[in-house]
Amino acid sequence: MASQPTSHTSALSAADGGEALSTSGPEIDERLFVASVAKAMKVLEAFDKSSSNLSFSDIAIRTGLGRSASQRFIYTLERLGYLERDEQAKRYSLSRKVFRFVQHAASSNLGLEAAYPAMRELSERTRETISWVEVDGAEIVIIATLPSTHISSVNLPVGTRFPALSSSSGQMLLAHCAPSHVEKIWAMSHPSVAQRTKAANAAAMMGVLETAKTAGFSVTEKNMEQGSISVSAPVHDRAGRAIGAINLSTLTTRYDRGTAIRELAPLVTKAAQRATETLIS
Repeated sequence: MASQPTSHTSALSAADGGEALSTSGPEIDERLFVASVAKAMKVLEAFDKSSSNLSFSDIAIRTGLGRSASQRFIYTLERLGYLERDEQAKRYSLSRKVFRFVQHAASSNLGLEAAYPAMRELSERTRETISWVEVDGAEIVIIATLPSTHISSVNLPVGTRFPALSSSSGQMLLAHCAPSHVEKIWAMSHPSVAQRTKAANAAAMMGVLETAKTAGFSVTEKNMEQGSISVSAPVHDRAGRAIGAINLSTLTTRYDRGTAIRELAPLVTKAAQRATETLIS
């Protein structure tokens, strides 16, 4: 998983425009699909780390819903307690009520529960940033993080997202998927994925994933203000499905790629194996 080695790591995001509602997965059954719910979610998703406070006009533009529809959804979400309004600045932000979803999702995550002791041990042994990561479509999501104790480190807040195919965690999780699914993810992915992985097409990408699957771990690098290295290994459930990955993120000032493979990859792999054993026992 690629990671940004600063104390202000930004999640990848893009504002949606136009009336069309972007969806992925199976074809929508219009008889069951509630478009108004989808539009309300677009309002909530308009907020991100770089745009945590938005005006009414900002929301209308970022969602593409139009002024009248935006006003109705904003008012409803504010009355329900999911948006807060700064009366003086006339700007909106997500309320603390949304943390209920984070709490419930984390507390009911059996994979994270099984992996946490191994993650804690790995964190104490390496002093690096340790995360539990899952795939969401063409992206990976940081579900939980144990921060590094080093002064200079990689910061990965919960909820941070990166393209899956160019991240070490995403590669490990998608390596266990059917080729048809990988092709679909390739088609959905940001153009930067091809540049970072050096894969010219989906077939080449599947070769990268197969190599990672055989090794049992994946290592990726990213050059920002400081270079970072990410090492991941998958955790499997009783059915053998890769449900999540344990990720270690560090800086190239402490480990180069070769050293990370020799010294860190075995530790991350062992932690993932321990988590798998706990989960299936």
